[in-house]
Amino acid sequence: MQEKTRILFVDDEPLVIQGLQRLLRNMRSEWDMVFVDSGPKGLEALARGPFDVVVADIAMPGMNGAEFIIEVKDRYPGTIRLVLSAHADPELILRVEGAAHQFLAKPCDPGLLRSVILGASDLGGRLRSEEIRKVLGGIGHLPVIPATYQEIVGLLAQEATTVEDLGKVVQRDPGMTANILKLVNSAYFGLRKRVSSPAEAVSFLGVDTLKALALIHGIFKQVQGFPPHFNAAHLWQHSLDLAGASREIARLEGLDKGLQSECFTGGLLHDVGLLILASGFPDAYKQIEQILTREPVEILSAEMRVLGVHHGEVGAHLLGLWGLPGTVVEAVAHHHTLPATFGLQPALVVHAAEVLSGGRGDFRVFGLERQSDLQLLSAALGPRLAGWNQVLNPEAGGHP
Repeated sequence: MQEKTRILFVDDEPLVIQGLQRLLRNMRSEWDMVFVDSGPKGLEALARGPFDVVVADIAMPGMNGAEFIIEVKDRYPGTIRLVLSAHADPELILRVEGAAHQFLAKPCDPGLLRSVILGASDLGGRLRSEEIRKVLGGIGHLPVIPATYQEIVGLLAQEATTVEDLGKVVQRDPGMTANILKLVNSAYFGLRKRVSSPAEAVSFLGVDTLKALALIHGIFKQVQGFPPHFNAAHLWQHSLDLAGASREIARLEGLDKGLQSECFTGGLLHDVGLLILASGFPDAYKQIEQILTREPVEILSAEMRVLGVHHGEVGAHLLGLWGLPGTVVEAVAHHHTLPATFGLQPALVVHAAEVLSGGRGDFRVFGLERQSDLQLLSAALGPRLAGWNQVLNPEAGGHP
């Protein structure tokens, strides 16, 4: 029998607690729900037994929601952390932004709340290593490539910097893009659509908010702990190349601007799981590098052998927790595999771009030819694949 998902709700308003109990009554067969009215009581409940998900108000007397969520992150990093609040105090939001996985605004549609919790808990079930789940749970932001970090901080220090200047830098870096999209897609911005364009996200945030996030709260942190031969610069260049290739395929197919943007973002973020794992598990990645050097296998096979998880599902897990658009999350999850549901979607476009342009560069991780993938794509796409190939690899006569 499958265990119920354990969820802890923390809110100081009795009417809110009663409302949540009433709205979520039909989930009792799947969820084991506990309701408390303060942060200290929430920590006591967590000390008595583990919870999969915590949902907390942000403005509470005594220990406020920001302090509570930060404590949960520090003590129980594997717990999914959601903020549900009607209060939009900028200082509190900025304090908790690095510790919460998603923000939901009151009043929250019960269907939305259920879908967010179900989606987050389902994502957690993808990962087979409890150790890796805990490591990911403790990550508030993805690491950022050092050169980009220095560039963005330099721009933010200049009074004349514009949103357009920042957008051009943000869209060149996968970690930066993920951090910005996480924040702008939170419910506090009240947007009616999911934002997947880095430049559009920057325009919503504005220069002052970016300065606060970057300079005060450390959102743009440099990559640390990479194994020597997992070169962060190569990873950055590969991600940028793949983003451009994905957008070009989308343009060739006449997809609308929104889908072109999602394809670009999916390509840019496709290897964020590699950033996380290689910087968080450098010793394991030394073993993975040795396997790649000795054997003609792809990186996913080596990762599964050493860690029991691969970077596609790790990246998708974290981006899904952060509430990024589902099309982008799926593109990240499946960039090494042909999507099960065929159709001209970002997952297929990013996978095709990975196969067709993956041989570029001199970094072995990105230089493996995948003949079987080419054959599957060719069978699915026919002559269209040859057209994409010709555009992406003109110097090689249309050969990846």
